[in-house]
Order: sequence, then structure tokens, then C-alpha cells
Amino acid sequence: MKSQFFRSSSWSFLSVVFRAAAGLTVNKLFATYLGTNGIALLAHFQNLTALFTQLASEGVNRSMMKYWSDPKEDQAARRRIFQTGFWITNVIVLITFGVMYWQKSYFFERFINDYSEVQFFAVFVPSVLLMLFTGLLNSVILALRDVRSYAFISMTGMTALVITVFLGVSRGTLDQALLSFVVGYGLMCFASLTYFIMHRGKLQIAVKSPDKESARKIWSFIIMAVSSLVFGKLLDFGVREQILELYGEDRTGLWQSVAKMSGSYILVFTGTVGVVYYPKMASLIHEPKKLKTYVLKVMGFVSFMSIICLGVYYINRDLILSLFFANGFERAGFLVRYQAFGDFFALLSYLLAYLLSAQVATWRYIAAQLFSAGLYVLLITLLLEHYNLEALTLGYMFRHIGFFIILLIFNRRLLFR
Repeated sequence: MKSQFFRSSSWSFLSVVFRAAAGLTVNKLFATYLGTNGIALLAHFQNLTALFTQLASEGVNRSMMKYWSDPKEDQAARRRIFQTGFWITNVIVLITFGVMYWQKSYFFERFINDYSEVQFFAVFVPSVLLMLFTGLLNSVILALRDVRSYAFISMTGMTALVITVFLGVSRGTLDQALLSFVVGYGLMCFASLTYFIMHRGKLQIAVKSPDKESARKIWSFIIMAVSSLVFGKLLDFGVREQILELYGEDRTGLWQSVAKMSGSYILVFTGTVGVVYYPKMASLIHEPKKLKTYVLKVMGFVSFMSIICLGVYYINRDLILSLFFANGFERAGFLVRYQAFGDFFALLSYLLAYLLSAQVATWRYIAAQLFSAGLYVLLITLLLEHYNLEALTLGYMFRHIGFFIILLIFNRRLLFR
């Protein structure tokens, strides 16, 4: 494990800790200047941007990492995958924006207050495009396992994000504060482009016409990403919209502060473990015994560390919520109990979901997503009236327990034979 994981993940860990610190700083800025209402709107706005980026991130970018990591793929095939992925990313943006603009009162109305629609979209759409191209470029860097360069790019981008958000929150209107988030993230694209310019001789990537065979390879990942979008980010957006209507921005902000803490350490996990784990796993996909050994070792390490870290968080939950948000957020401490249990199973589930993705087990991946989403909706529907906000964390916990169990079943032949 030392040679396979710790050494290779050191730069990844540094970059992701930096990203998590930047994310927590953004949360702190919104909590300090705008209170629980600001946290509720920030979480909802971040979810909105994820509706644009999820298909590209989970579909195009993950396929890029798989095929660029595969030793059986030659350089010409990798270039074709990249140029096809570029055009598919553009199509995704156009379709997503078209669908969401058709229902703009539902998706955008909460975020457009001081700006006109034209002004808002003139900033929002280009920034989202830059975010998407950042992900596409960074997926190649990660597939090449140049984690050190990725770390520098990530830290540069996160610094730009924090500065931009500080200016937006402290000096701007609510619209400007929210838009500063996507603008800051979009600026990372220029750092990634610098890397490609410096390595243009080695990579030899060009934006040419898409390739049918490459599109077929990416398509399986797109289908899996659609399930993640519908049963994940879109469902989350709908649930949060309902909670905002039922309980208002203040109480929703309390729930979202706990959810954001989960998001922060899950980011550290996915960014540290995922950056090293997924490309390594993809490279071992044709060697089942070695893949099984590697996956089980990583799962054991993650389980051990998760129990320690989540235990410390639960014991000190009031202090941590006040520290990372603002005074008054300790009121959300009662929500941590079930959320922390759910986080443990969420972390392990990521490892098993990555395994299905690397195997391109499309329909099993979709079935797992559908099962967990259905369980979540059912539990919230049954529990919300009696448990109020705590129903959301109960639903979250059982959702990820169910997701973990069904992923174990789907991966049983590899893990237990």
C-alpha cells in the first residue's frame, strides 16, 4: 500500500486539501456575510452548476481517464477520444441549457434578483463552459498520472476562486456573490491550458472533427452519467427546492451546512483516493486478481480512516460547525448523527461505483443509482412530516447503506471469488 497508494497520492492529497480548504473558505465567506440564507442559496446554486457539469464530468471526463489510462490504447486513439469528447461536451452544454431555460422559472428564478436575465446568463454560461473545459483538460493530466502538475493547477485555481468569491461576497450584490463562484472556478481553465501549451509537443492534441468509434466508447459513460444526474444532482435540486418552500432559507441553510461538511471531506476522499485509485484501477481491469487485491486494500484503509475522522467530527460537531461557518450554525448539530453514518457508507460506495464504471457495467450502475434514489425519495416522503429536517439525514443514511449493499452484490464475483 505504501508504494502503490501513499506515495502516489501525496501530491493529490495536497491539492485536494487545498481544494477542500478553499471550499470551506467559500462557505465561511457566505456564512459570515449572508448567514444561513446565504448558505442555502449557495448550496442550491452549486447544485445548479452541477446540473451543467455532471454529464461531462461523470461521462466524458471519466471515459477520458479510462481510455487514456489503458495501456492497450495507442496515442492516435487517445487523441481521437479527446477531440470527440470536446465536441460532446459542447453538445451537452447546449442541450442542458436549452432544457433548463425552457423551465427557467424553476431553475434560475431564485438566483436572478439584481441582474437582468441577459446580464446573468452573459456571465453564467461562459463561466460554466470554462469549468467544463477545465475538467476535460484535467482528466487527461490525471490519466497521464502527472499528479504534481495537477496539484499546482488545482491550487492556482482554488486561490483564484477564493479571491473572486471574497470580492463578490464582500463588495457585490447577491447575484454577484453567487456568480463569483462559477467565475472563480472557470478561471482554473487558463492554468490547465498553460500546461497543455507547455506540453504541446508531447500531447499533440488538436480540436478536429469527432470520431464515430470514440463516440461509441464515450456513450456508455454518458448513459451512466445520465443516471447519476437524474438520480443524484437533479433529485437533490428538487428536494432542496421543496425544503426551501416548506422551511424557508434559514432552516434549509442549517441542513445544508451539515451537507456541506459532508461534501468537504467527501471531496478530500474522492480527490485524493479517486485521483490515484480510478486510473490505477482502470489499468488493472484486465488483471482480476491484482484488481481485487488493490480494491480491498484501499477499502480497508478508507474504512479505518473514515471511522476515526467521522468519530472526531461527531464528538466535536457544534464546535466544528461554528468554526467552519459562523456563530449560530451549531444549531445544526442535531443533524450530524445520521449524516455521519451515511457518509461512512457513501465513501465506501464511491470505491465500488468506480469499479462498475471502470468495467463499463452500464446497466448495473444505473440500477444501483435508481435503487438508492428511490429509497431516498420513499424515506423522505414517509418521514418528513414526523422528523422534519432530520428526515433528510435519515433518508441520506439509508440511501447510502442501500447503495453500498447493492454495489457489493453487483461486484461480488470480483470481490468474493
